[in-house]
Amino acid sequence: MTRLVFLLIIISSLITSCKTIQPVQPNQLVLKKPQLEQVESSVTLPIKLNLKPYFLQVEKSLDLTFKGQDQQCEGISYDYYFERSPIEFYTSKNSLNYEVAGKYSLKLNFCSKCTDLFSKNKHCITPRIYASCGINEPMRKVAVGYATTFKISPDLKLVTSTDLQKFETIDPCEITLFNYDATNQIKKEVTTVLKKLEQDIDQKIGAIDLKKEIQHSWNALNQSLVLNQFGYLNFQPKTLSIGDVTFKDNYAYFDIGLTIQPKITLVPEKNILQPTPIISKHQKKDGFDLTVDIIAQYDSLSSILTHQLKGKKIKIKNKVVVLNNIEINSALNNQLTFKVDFDGFRKGTLYLQGTPLYDVNKQHISFPDLEFDLATKDALLKSAKWLFNSKITDLLRTQSNIDLKNYLVIAKKELEKQLNNKISNYAQLKGSVNTITVDAFYPSEKELILRAKTNGKLSIEIE
Repeated sequence: MTRLVFLLIIISSLITSCKTIQPVQPNQLVLKKPQLEQVESSVTLPIKLNLKPYFLQVEKSLDLTFKGQDQQCEGISYDYYFERSPIEFYTSKNSLNYEVAGKYSLKLNFCSKCTDLFSKNKHCITPRIYASCGINEPMRKVAVGYATTFKISPDLKLVTSTDLQKFETIDPCEITLFNYDATNQIKKEVTTVLKKLEQDIDQKIGAIDLKKEIQHSWNALNQSLVLNQFGYLNFQPKTLSIGDVTFKDNYAYFDIGLTIQPKITLVPEKNILQPTPIISKHQKKDGFDLTVDIIAQYDSLSSILTHQLKGKKIKIKNKVVVLNNIEINSALNNQLTFKVDFDGFRKGTLYLQGTPLYDVNKQHISFPDLEFDLATKDALLKSAKWLFNSKITDLLRTQSNIDLKNYLVIAKKELEKQLNNKISNYAQLKGSVNTITVDAFYPSEKELILRAKTNGKLSIEIE
């Protein structure tokens, strides 16, 4: 860009005609051609989800105590009371696991014989024998273990399946008074209650609104990232897919697959937010490898050049020329036209046209056919023939070269900076950029398009 500015300064400094130079403006109409289609890219976005807040929700929502009984006239009857400690959560690769320490007390009674001879209801005709475990003594201890597997449904809900993995009685309950071991019975009863707790756990975990968390990230990706002097990065996500869930250290890990059409513009664009992600089939990919279109509108480029050069005074043989407005436009056959207005000792306008040539290997833009347009040539032939010197045109072509390598180094740093920001109150972007290269250069009717390739890694952490 600075070389093009220098080019314009040189052109203006060569104007020494006694007359105003006012050539006819070149034809700015562009030949009809197919619109350049924006390339769709895919990226796998690893998500790290902190499960601790959800563990707390599950813990608070589940009962701490349970009661039950089995009363009958003849045989053994009992009442039990069971209470659990806070759930201890831990994770394995493919499941969420938790241990529950519990304890219970048991009241029992035994009747050897019942009859309904003197009543419509049966009643015990022998002295009823009473016994207990964990009453007026330490309650009996048990250890309970669960495992929950996860999947994410197409509507972004957590689908869980919880299984009771173990129920171990640490302290047996043996009633020597009537030779009865209550351990297996209490295990059966409490296991029934704990199996019901499986459904409660699934219901509570399934109620976690994962869609809300993912929607925060989706919404953030629909917003423009400010790249300072480089403009605005728009991801433009189109579809989303979800991979399988794994666990480690109280975190859930899963991949989001995105199809996006990223582009960089010099001016902010109106963001069109898709309210609900379009779910597609998930295909895992390592990191991102994107095609990004860098859009530079001619109006914006013209404003930048005018801001940089307007009012600049150039002294030529004791005469001063002052630069005014500068405009960049498209021309026929993929050329660009530069219009420079000037005043001072003389007033006038100068037009220059050339076809940008891009060298992919050197990351370099040049204008090998850069020349004054026909109308400007005609005006100069009448007033400044000395401008038509091969050394001057060679110099102009040399000074119009643009080396993109330094710009891309700075752009890489700026992009990496923006890929390590908070994108909402809940989500943090973490990313790195390996390379950025420009593959092609397209002048279109209203803008310049540089098609760039970039690759790296990007992830989101949700707390």
